[in-house]
Amino acid sequence: MPLTEIDLESITDYLKRRFPDRIHGQPKHVSEIIDELSKENINNIEDIEDLVMRYPPNEYVSKLEHEIGIRLADVGVLRSLLVAKKIDEINDIIDGWRPLPIEPETLRDLNPFVNIGSGISAYLMKSGDDIKIYATNEGELDISFDELGNRIGTGLPYLRRLAGRLESFREVLSQEARA
Repeated sequence: MPLTEIDLESITDYLKRRFPDRIHGQPKHVSEIIDELSKENINNIEDIEDLVMRYPPNEYVSKLEHEIGIRLADVGVLRSLLVAKKIDEINDIIDGWRPLPIEPETLRDLNPFVNIGSGISAYLMKSGDDIKIYATNEGELDISFDELGNRIGTGLPYLRRLAGRLESFREVLSQEARA
């Protein structure tokens, strides 16, 4: 059976079938989610279904909806699952560094990997045996779906920038270990 390419019509039909009890995204929002899917190398409807099966919405989305008190539309569900997927990827990278190459309890990267809106800066930080995010408005956050997906709330662009900074932070840790 051939794969179904993602376009405005196919994903709209998929969302209506897959999430019949939710508000359906407007064409503009559906186009935005198509862009986000392509950046995650999700190119057909079958890939989306794999994402939904790997991150069941009742497990990942219900937590977020409960915390923010808002029911997400169908496009919002997919965005939330993409956030969960990206956080998994980031944690896999960090787990591959074990054991982390430094003795001090805390090390903070001096350069923020992202500045958000009203001067909020976020850094990568080593705390004990874990890498954490330090956001100036929030303090120390574990890199987890519950915390990052909701409290920082900037979603996939934020996580992509974080992923882009991971290797340079590893270099900072390695230099500190050699010093």
